[in-house]
Formats: sequence, structure tokens, C-alpha cells
Amino acid sequence: MMNPSLKAITFDFWSTLYRGQPTNRHKRAQKLKAEIEQYSQQNIAFDDFEQATQTAKTIWGQIWQDEHRTLKAQQWLEIVLTELSISIAAADKINIIYNMENAILANRPYLVENGVQILADLSARYKLAIISDTGTTPGRVLRQIMTDDKILPYFSHLTFSDEFGYSKPHRKPFLATLKQLECQPNQAVHIGDLLRTDIQGAKNIGMRAIQYTGFNEDTDNKTDVIPDAVISSYDSLNPLLMQWFTHT
Repeated sequence: MMNPSLKAITFDFWSTLYRGQPTNRHKRAQKLKAEIEQYSQQNIAFDDFEQATQTAKTIWGQIWQDEHRTLKAQQWLEIVLTELSISIAAADKINIIYNMENAILANRPYLVENGVQILADLSARYKLAIISDTGTTPGRVLRQIMTDDKILPYFSHLTFSDEFGYSKPHRKPFLATLKQLECQPNQAVHIGDLLRTDIQGAKNIGMRAIQYTGFNEDTDNKTDVIPDAVISSYDSLNPLLMQWFTHT
């Protein structure tokens, strides 16, 4: 039986196409604390603030894992304010949220080596898309980074969890993306770093799934999912695709 032809490749964003820079989390937390104090006109003990942010992180992680959706910066902030029993005017919350969402622009992630050329070559042969979960940095900001790096035109569709409403490994982000790309699961490959979300989600709908370990070598022992292949460099991608698919 002849192999199907490959029509599309979908990518995760974080630790697949982009690597995050080391972040001074203490400095970022101090900035957020100062903004909340400024707008609420209250002093907050740092231990209380740290506990509130830890609660927000825990809730975020539980919802991401159990409900397959990601909380937005606004929801994250609301948890922190509730834990601190602090109220802030709606207009002031907008300012804080905007700063939270854009914080990464001061310490931008960097594109995989030769990323522009890699994506240019692939987009000449296949439709490309992003399927990415987001944290406090929304799809809006990730689009800006991709635009600045001159890679956005290579993508036919972008699916970010804060905009779509579901996160990986839920079937819907994968199926909706493939619908936009006008291809079937057996005509597409997903590349990502996380076993539980990227690999499990893609394989659940019948896509081939490649784990990229060039930035992050995930060894999640809570899942028994096995990727169809593992690559640490995009130099290994084309030989795999030639092996798996008919090329016309």
C-alpha cells in the first residue's frame, strides 16, 4: 500500500521553534508586586505575595493538565488578587495585565538556529502551522515575535490556546488546525518537545509525532506515549519525511 503524501507540518512554539531566555523571576515578581501595591495603595508582605503567586501557578498547572485549557494573564492576576484580598480598579488591572503579557519582550526568546531558512524551505513544499499552548504571554505577543523575526509569512495558520480555548493534548486544537490546512491527520506531522501534550495530542488523532529535543529533553514519566521519531536537529527532519511519505 502506497504511503500518503505529506501536505502539512505543525510546530509547537516553545522549546521547538523558540527557546526562552533565562528569566530573573524574582525581579519580575518584585515588579508585579510593586504595580499591585501602587494601584491598590496597600503594602504587601513579600511572603504573602509569593504564596499568592504560587497558588496561581498551581491552579494554572492543574487546569492545564486536567481540563486542557490555559488561563490567561487576566485570570492569573485575579487569582493572585483574591488570595491577597485586594481589589483594584478595572482600568488599572488592564495596565497590569498588559505589562504581564508583554514582559517577555524585554527578554525575547530566540529562534532555532537557521530557523528562517528552515521554515522558508519547508513552506515551499508544505503548509505550515503553529499549535501552541500559552501562559501569561498570549498569542498576540508570540505573533509579534514571529513578525519581528520575519517568519510569520511562512505559516498558513496559528492556533494558540489562549485564543482557541483548548490546549494540547485535547483533540480540538489539532483537528481545527488541520481543517484550516485542508489535510487529513495521515497527511501531516506535528513537531514538539513535550510528550504529554505535543506527542500524545498528535498521535491521538492519527498524526505522526516527532519529539524535538534540541532545546528541552522531556522525559515525562507520567505518560507512556512514544514519539514516532526523536530529533535534536532539524537537519534530521527531511530524511524522516522522505522515509515516511510519498513525495510528488
